[in-house]
Amino acid sequence: MSETLTGTCLCGGVELEITDPQSLGYCHCSRCQHWVGSSLAGVVVAKENFEFTKGQDLVKTYESHLAPRNFCSNCGSSLYDDLGAVYFVAAGLLSDLDMKPSFHQLVAYKAKWHEIGDDAPQYAELPG
Repeated sequence: MSETLTGTCLCGGVELEITDPQSLGYCHCSRCQHWVGSSLAGVVVAKENFEFTKGQDLVKTYESHLAPRNFCSNCGSSLYDDLGAVYFVAAGLLSDLDMKPSFHQLVAYKAKWHEIGDDAPQYAELPG
């Protein structure tokens, strides 16, 4: 049975749907800290399991050297990073998300004030 989650940006102009999320993780790199003000909690989902249901015309892309970052041009909400075969969708957008974190990546760069409080595996760099 597949799981479907819906989400929306802050202003409600962009709505999206994801099916069969793979995992929930945190990225602690300095770019994510600048992007969202802290570590980025994101849900990994296959590209083909992601779809906009409203407002795709509002989506703009910032071409980061690591991955294109997509956001709502109206309210500025972070939407997802395009990692090739998968998207890293900002977890805060998703209603009814009920997953526990399964990884922390790039913890070598985490903010000094941030304490990781779960027992998910921590990777100094990218896992794999």
